[in-house]
Amino acid sequence: MTARQMTRAEVLALPPVITLAQLAGALGLSEPTIRALHRNGELEQLGIRVNRFGAQYRAVTASVWSYLGLTAGPNASVRPLQAARESGGAA
Repeated sequence: MTARQMTRAEVLALPPVITLAQLAGALGLSEPTIRALHRNGELEQLGIRVNRFGAQYRAVTASVWSYLGLTAGPNASVRPLQAARESGGAA
């Protein structure tokens, strides 16, 4: 099952590190696909950094933004989300 693809505003509002399930949503892929890509080293080849914390894996959000061609300057993660809420739609 494919995760629901996140909007640009949702991706920019992500915390500094994210779960592989959240990464799947950001990329519009299934979690098993993301886990397979990580196991094969393909996420790192794309420039998406994944760190291990105990038994958990977390992707570095800044590397995801870079892969997607997004930039987040001061308050960039807040403004698009606020604008989407004010307009009643997705950014």
